[in-house]
Amino acid sequence: MKNDFHTSIPNQRWLDFARVLGAFLVVLAHINPFYEGPSWGPISSFYFGITRSAVPLFFMTSGYLLLSKNETLMDFFRKRASKLLIPFLAWSIIYLIWKEEGFGKPIFSVIGAYIIRIANRPSEQHLWFLYELFGLYLFTPILRLYLQRAQKQDLYYFLGAWFFLIPIVFFLREFTPIKLGFSYAFLGGYVGYFLFGYFAGNFLKNPNKRIFWLCFVSGAMATVLGIWYRNIYPETNQYYEEYLSANVVVMSWSLFVLLKDIKISDSMYRFIIPLKNTSFGIYLIHMIVITEFCRTKPFSVLTTIGSGVYMPFILGIIGFGLSFLATFILQRIPILKGIVPA
Repeated sequence: MKNDFHTSIPNQRWLDFARVLGAFLVVLAHINPFYEGPSWGPISSFYFGITRSAVPLFFMTSGYLLLSKNETLMDFFRKRASKLLIPFLAWSIIYLIWKEEGFGKPIFSVIGAYIIRIANRPSEQHLWFLYELFGLYLFTPILRLYLQRAQKQDLYYFLGAWFFLIPIVFFLREFTPIKLGFSYAFLGGYVGYFLFGYFAGNFLKNPNKRIFWLCFVSGAMATVLGIWYRNIYPETNQYYEEYLSANVVVMSWSLFVLLKDIKISDSMYRFIIPLKNTSFGIYLIHMIVITEFCRTKPFSVLTTIGSGVYMPFILGIIGFGLSFLATFILQRIPILKGIVPA
């Protein structure tokens, strides 16, 4: 902790806070459905709506940190292998075992089934993030070459093109007869979040906070109202809760910029450091922690008491705290610390 504190750059502490906030919002998103007590539709939609910025925060912080570095291809992939490949394989298998997939079958049959299952799709819903990171990591060396020559207006063009071809075209495809027939897959996916993290961290100096607050509130309101509407009319599509919807992109981009203005004192940063160092582990382990907690008596009673106004938030804090504790312990076991890298 001492080294982290003294080597940190004060004006970049907001990045660590963004990672911690993202981890908490992920836990809140996944623990909210466990609450079965009295609730009010708009409140439930509010909790789920604000959590839509969680994974985008991870993409943007990763983009800022990775695209700002200068390292050889060998160094880049060597470091990423230990920080991503090992946790990916470990937790993919752990979740399959936790769900008892393949139990009772011959061991070689199970191994083959696990390999095919992991290659095809995530073994647990939240692990999709790791699959996306693989693609972004493969693209990172190419993006770095682009950014070595790119000017501010070049980044405006890239982000503008991505925003039109992904969130806006996504909107048109869902709500209008318009379907673009030309190919733009090379600009697809979550690369817009990845590059915006770099752009916001390096090029947006003294942004107009009123504009970004307006964008954040507007995006958040559209997200919450869209989710509430779908809860009332389940036959409607899920556009407003998707990470690549225009409303979630605007909300997440704006939040990332606003977080840059947070002033974090030394005492507050001492509290953030251990949470930052365990944020990735919290993301990986939290589904097991919160599921077992909410199913186990006497703790399961917490999912039925109180009010939906505050209990999902309290459960989120408990789930986050327990996931932090589990990660903290794993990081101090030599043979296991590699599956929850700091």
